[in-house]
Amino acid sequence: MRTDVVVIGAGHAGLAMSRCLAERSIDHLVLERGEVANSWRTERWDSLRLLTPNWQSRLPGCAAAGDPHGFRTMPETVAFLERYAEAIAAPVRTHTAVTSVRRAEEGYAVQTSRGAWRSRAVVLASGACNLPTVPKQLAAELPATLTSLTAHQYRNPGRLEDGGVLVVGASATGVQLADEIRRSGRPVTLAVGEHIRMPRRYREP
Repeated sequence: MRTDVVVIGAGHAGLAMSRCLAERSIDHLVLERGEVANSWRTERWDSLRLLTPNWQSRLPGCAAAGDPHGFRTMPETVAFLERYAEAIAAPVRTHTAVTSVRRAEEGYAVQTSRGAWRSRAVVLASGACNLPTVPKQLAAELPATLTSLTAHQYRNPGRLEDGGVLVVGASATGVQLADEIRRSGRPVTLAVGEHIRMPRRYREP
């Protein structure tokens, strides 16, 4: 099967790219391993809110939904992306995992769990930070009685075992999780390393 462009990922970037390609009448396909907004559905905790206000989360041809200075929740983000994909009639093939991308004559050969595609170009829009990194030596030295979770696996305090919690990392995710778990009544220790926070601009340019 052939198409001009294969876009991998049906999140914010993949759908925005689909809209821009469609505007230029470029034949394309969006491949998604799960459903639209899959990472938001499966790799986020229940209470997550976006760090950027709604006016900064607009997509091409779509105004910010709700309060422009509000912050979307995770379910609101999923619904927003679903509506956008439907509105732009994005050619998304869900439950299609990309297993390899190789150079080929006149473009690329894209192998998936549902067949192979040839395209002139490939756009990787699968997002960042999808693979948790846990130091192997540290993981090996943890006692068997200690439960260790990554932010991808955490959902809410109710799913944690009884007892205190150590949150490693004090960037946005670590601080939010530590705050939520502490407010649930558990003792929490937040391990802070060296990191730099980017300044936030509150006024719309």
